[in-house]
Amino acid sequence: MQSIYKLARDMEAKLHALLFEVKELKNKAQNLDEENARLRKELADIYREGFAGDAGSVDVTTHKGFINLLGLYDQDFHICNLYFGRKRAGDCLFCLAFLKKEQEPAAGQEIRGG
Repeated sequence: MQSIYKLARDMEAKLHALLFEVKELKNKAQNLDEENARLRKELADIYREGFAGDAGSVDVTTHKGFINLLGLYDQDFHICNLYFGRKRAGDCLFCLAFLKKEQEPAAGQEIRGG
C-alpha cells in the first residue's frame, strides 16, 4: 500500500500537468480570438473599400447606413433580418450574405434597369 504522502505527491504532479495544459489551451484560445478580431477588421475594411469604390453611384445616406451596419457587425451584433440586434457568437451566413449583397448594389441596379 502506498503512503498517503506519495499519493498526495502524485496527485500534485498530475494537477501541475493539468494546469500546464489548461494554460496552453488558454494561450491558444487567446491567439485564436486575436486572429479572429484581426480577420474581422480586415473583412470590414475590404467591404468598406469595395463600397467606397461605388460611392459615386450610391447616395451618401446609404453609404453611412452601410458603414453603421458594418460597425454593428464588428461589435458582434447580427445585422441580418432574422436575428437583427442580437449578439452573435460567431459568423452568421445571413449577415455575411447581406453584407455581400449590400456591397454590390450597382450591379443589381444595372440588371433591373436593363
